[in-house]
Amino acid sequence: MSLAATPTGDTSIPVLEAELLRWVGSGDSLLELACLDALFPPGKLLRPVLCIESAKAVGGTADQVLAFAAGIECLHVASLVHDDIIDQDPVRRGRASTAEQYGLAEALVAGDGLSMAGVAALLSSGPAERVLHAARVTIEALRHMCQGIMRETEIRGDLTCAVPTVLNIMQAKTAALTGAACQAGAILAGATPQQHQALRQYGQQLGMAFQIRDDLLPYTAEDQVTGKTGTSDVANRQPTLPVLLAYEAADEADCNRLATVFRGGTDPGTAHRDVLAVLTRTGALSKAARMASSCAQQARAELAGLPDSTRLAELATSAADRQR
Repeated sequence: MSLAATPTGDTSIPVLEAELLRWVGSGDSLLELACLDALFPPGKLLRPVLCIESAKAVGGTADQVLAFAAGIECLHVASLVHDDIIDQDPVRRGRASTAEQYGLAEALVAGDGLSMAGVAALLSSGPAERVLHAARVTIEALRHMCQGIMRETEIRGDLTCAVPTVLNIMQAKTAALTGAACQAGAILAGATPQQHQALRQYGQQLGMAFQIRDDLLPYTAEDQVTGKTGTSDVANRQPTLPVLLAYEAADEADCNRLATVFRGGTDPGTAHRDVLAVLTRTGALSKAARMASSCAQQARAELAGLPDSTRLAELATSAADRQR
């Protein structure tokens, strides 16, 4: 279960691994086994790394925020376990999802268990006033995430929902928590209000870049690279950003092609190929990639004046350029 090969390349990652194990357990019960299965092998650990690096950017240390960072990862992974149930995705990180591996009921409980471990970790250490402030920021972001997930289910099959709707969902579902991870790390390290607000804005823009690129991956990378099922969005009739950009720019024939796919009933493989062809013809893939790069650029701009933000600037760039 080594994290050494994760894409972040961060020296704090092995320490994060140990901290996650401390809060989740070693696998002595079915609940622990299912939680560990969801956590390991890990993903990009973006949110806990952002929390740690934000603390460092204002003069703090990793030790000040380690438990909190691990708690954020537990809460994030809990949302992924439930997300896979909602989307009926059998694959996560290149292998069977928790629901596929253990069963639906067990996955639901594992998600809840990870959430409780996450909350316990958030509240475990540090000056009480800072911990409370950071926890409030994080929990508010999680509320927004739930709202975004629910709104996402409401627009399935609706190609008329428009680009701003999907951008708002991205803001709630992804950007709010990446922003909170950064802000919380800075708060726990004793940042000034100006500093932790700047880091919140940085994290939100990075989150937008990350999610836009995530919406592109089913059409720009192979399943074995992304570790996810590339046909999931079209199978669930989920109108993602590149699809809506294409729908806005498409001629009547391509609009009809997309409408046919999003009415449902098309074989997922065929649907994916048809959608990819339209995205390519309309230039939607390139436009979405430019939007991701613009968000990353805005994220980097928020770092001006911070004592040590080199690593955060690198993370913003990699979020916009990632291929997995």
